[in-house]
Amino acid sequence: MRLIFILLALSTLASCANRIYGVPEEQWATLSSSEREQTIAHHQEMEVLREQRRIEEAKVAAEQEKQYLLEMEARQDHVDQIYAQEPNIQGDLLRVTIRSGELYIHGQHRQYRPVSFRIADGEQKIITFQHSQKRHYQIDVPVEYYNGVLSFDYEQGNRYDYRYDLAYEPTWRHGKYYQNITLHKHSHSQARNIEIIIETASQHHRYD
Repeated sequence: MRLIFILLALSTLASCANRIYGVPEEQWATLSSSEREQTIAHHQEMEVLREQRRIEEAKVAAEQEKQYLLEMEARQDHVDQIYAQEPNIQGDLLRVTIRSGELYIHGQHRQYRPVSFRIADGEQKIITFQHSQKRHYQIDVPVEYYNGVLSFDYEQGNRYDYRYDLAYEPTWRHGKYYQNITLHKHSHSQARNIEIIIETASQHHRYD
């Protein structure tokens, strides 16, 4: 029981002192031979369990990475088919224009040069916005269009995702204006009062 109490107590300590089999040196000196043997056995058992857990976690991470790559490959194939297809299914390919308002560029909110680009369903793009006067002041903002939802300033895998989502609407075929869009102050772009214009597009000029 004394050994169990010692092990439980030691598990709560945050001491950075030198340790012997996980036990602080000064505590080790007070243990009997039997307690030391039990401590060594316990330490070795925990090391084995930690290694087994590390291996299992590595396997899970590898499988997740494999599935992610397969998914991204499938998405890219879908994107390629959209750009190659003529005509496209309505809503598969968009023309997006972003203008007005301010983005957080080079340490403060600044006006920027408007941008226009095409994006296919399943595609992710990094859009570079330049300061309206100083072109070397710029910010890269990720944009994604997936399953009919256009996401501005998404952060893949980030615990806090402050993206701005716009779901497909039939009115996109004629063009729709979304005005006064402001993102969370902790978002990457910290957009203020920007305007996003969306319209369905043709398959030409994939890389603009």
